[in-house]
Amino acid sequence: MLLGRTLALDRDLLHRLRKAFEPKVRKEVEAQLFELLADPAKADAKLEYKKHEGFYVFDLQSARRAILVEAGTSLVVVYVGKHDEAYEWIRGRRVEVHPETQEIQVVRVIESEKEVVVEKVVEAPLRAFTADYLHSLGVPREYVEPMRNASEDGLLDLLEGVPPPVQERILAILEGKPVAPPPKVRVADPLRHPNNRYRFLLVETKEELEQALFGDWDDWMVFLHPAQRLAVDQNYRGPAKVTGAAGTGKTVVAIHRAVRLARENTDSSVLLTTFNRTLAHLIEGGARKLAPGLDNLTIGNLDRLAVGWFQELYGKKPRMASKNDVEAALEQASRELGLPEWASSGFVAAEWARVVDAWGVKGVEEYLKVDRSGRGTPLNASRRKEIWPLFARAQELLASKNRLTWGRLARLLLDRVEDLRRFEHVVVDEVQDLRPVQLQLLREIVPEGENDLFLAGDAAQRIYQTRVPWRHLGIETVGRSQRLWINYRTTRQIAEFASRVLPEEVQEAEGESVSPRAISLLDGERPLVQTFTSVSDEVKALASWLRHLTEEGFAPEQIAVVARTNKILQQRAKAAVKRAGLVFLEMKDGAEGAGVRLATMHRVKGMEFRAVAVVAVEDGVVPNAFALKQQETEADRNAALALERQLLFVALSRPREKLWISGSGKRSPLLAGDE
Repeated sequence: MLLGRTLALDRDLLHRLRKAFEPKVRKEVEAQLFELLADPAKADAKLEYKKHEGFYVFDLQSARRAILVEAGTSLVVVYVGKHDEAYEWIRGRRVEVHPETQEIQVVRVIESEKEVVVEKVVEAPLRAFTADYLHSLGVPREYVEPMRNASEDGLLDLLEGVPPPVQERILAILEGKPVAPPPKVRVADPLRHPNNRYRFLLVETKEELEQALFGDWDDWMVFLHPAQRLAVDQNYRGPAKVTGAAGTGKTVVAIHRAVRLARENTDSSVLLTTFNRTLAHLIEGGARKLAPGLDNLTIGNLDRLAVGWFQELYGKKPRMASKNDVEAALEQASRELGLPEWASSGFVAAEWARVVDAWGVKGVEEYLKVDRSGRGTPLNASRRKEIWPLFARAQELLASKNRLTWGRLARLLLDRVEDLRRFEHVVVDEVQDLRPVQLQLLREIVPEGENDLFLAGDAAQRIYQTRVPWRHLGIETVGRSQRLWINYRTTRQIAEFASRVLPEEVQEAEGESVSPRAISLLDGERPLVQTFTSVSDEVKALASWLRHLTEEGFAPEQIAVVARTNKILQQRAKAAVKRAGLVFLEMKDGAEGAGVRLATMHRVKGMEFRAVAVVAVEDGVVPNAFALKQQETEADRNAALALERQLLFVALSRPREKLWISGSGKRSPLLAGDE
């Protein structure tokens, strides 16, 4: 008699059950599957073993069948469907536990003569790799030689017959990435193996089965890729980092890691923080949903946390300077002291934002030593001394009005760090956008030790700050870093389109050059790029696209319209949504409710939607002409242009399924050649 004490559900099957099956049908399936746990003897009578393929067929109600696989002491449900469909599904597949990777594999059987003939084609991307190496990557034996000798197109066809983990590794080879065989981990129960944990959900009680089929959960809460799981569970003696392109799950890793540390160290304080306020709100909601009731886990946007810490230290709430306050102070200081002949007002504003305030610089001695990486134009000591009085005067003017910039606030906290609350563990998401002085503050509020500081980010999505070497901040992660390279969010077509606005390589904080591209196994529609002769035509077309999406079953909350500036959102996005007969919701701090989401490119950071329209991607708007005009030299313009590219990339990489790009007049030069 075959029957174990536990049951597991395949990830793809769970998606299908939850989305395609009515609740009544799911309830029937749940009741029948529970027999496998509660009454093995009764359930055994309903099992039919297909010895050749290795599957069990379980008789469900309403002429349905479940297809199961034996894995150690458990049964894994891999398919549920009507009687004839279930047997047809079995006929083309077989199951095995791969001897090298220990992965539970359901593979398509190679049957025809054409499929098994080894063709000595001229271009065979995998021919240089040995059969043993490919087998060690999880390639089934009967697929090894056909794959080694297949053309790229033939190889892609063959990949459809093997499980997603194998597809990931072979596609990585085609991308030119070094791919090491998965670690050889031996466990008594295959379902406990790290290579299987992200494909199958283990259930042991009726409550767990009901939660799987009906509960309020998302994929990221349950299924972690082995690479993500490693980043979550690894212990580090010192600061560590995880990087990866858009959609690779860095935020998921950050949330899970913070929750793990809080659960395992109940007497320790854990901080989970990020720069973007909207993202911080989403992260907090996700973490509380994943693990409610963790009193030792603090979550929030770093600026807001800093405001609270300031109040604790000084007994009053800081009065933050607005953009207009800063501009007025710099203008008055320039009038009073005069600008050096080599500097313009644009240079002064950029130097303040990217260097003086970003580093929390207090005096000329600090300014002479501060790192100006990413500013483009070097500034020697003589010129730094010449212009510093202007910045010092601007600081005095702001102080006289009792106004603090965000950089100055962080510096005041850093100067009194011994009086601040300390954390044993700090996890940071989107670290690339933090000001240097903020990173210094985080380094100081967490004592050095095991798992002290964990940083997640992506240089290709740096949209606020220029690159700063972390070693200048007292942070070293060499030997304690990991890069994620599987895109779980976006279709291959969207991911490839978005990445074309970026250079071939980007530079991470510690100087290493990495590809901003990731591998996506999802297939879908090509992005739609349209350029119109007038704004009114663009608005009409966008309204039509939005209506079409809702007719296809897209909820308004699953759709976002994104633009470079808030002004364009007001003029074009709102008009299109109204014309489509829909409501909208502007994505501001903690915004919740019904409607199509409207967001600037900055605000949409860290979010995802089923469909996204990026509007006004036209010359003069993307890249932003005003932002480039403020730059004094070619080097500064190139640095500003890089930020504009990365900002557009952020917007283009938000959708899971559909991407629309539009503009009026002349198309943005950043989209040159894209259709």
